[in-house]
Amino acid sequence: TPLCPYIGAAVELHDPQHPASQYARDYKKAVAARLADTAREAGAADPEQLGEQLALLIDGAAARTRVLNADAFPTAAAIAAVLIDNAIPASSPRQPSDDCGTTGSAPVPAGGQ
Repeated sequence: TPLCPYIGAAVELHDPQHPASQYARDYKKAVAARLADTAREAGAADPEQLGEQLALLIDGAAARTRVLNADAFPTAAAIAAVLIDNAIPASSPRQPSDDCGTTGSAPVPAGGQ
């Protein structure tokens, strides 16, 4: 079952000043920063907050998966979708454009695709 090795090392060491604990902390901060960068690129209103929320969600899903011996990532993905939908405006400036230069997706006709 997955468990973040950085969390495992920090928990086992019991010493926040140990080089491995510092490395784990730096790694976790870097993950949240990368998520924030991606959120910023997508047009999130508060990319740092979204990055922290998603990082916490990933860590929590990994821990619950390990402790409960059950995959928590599908639930985490559903929560992440809500967080992202709430953080990024529907008219985000980073939506891909089609060949005509317009953004968004074409409407789906009634009754199917």
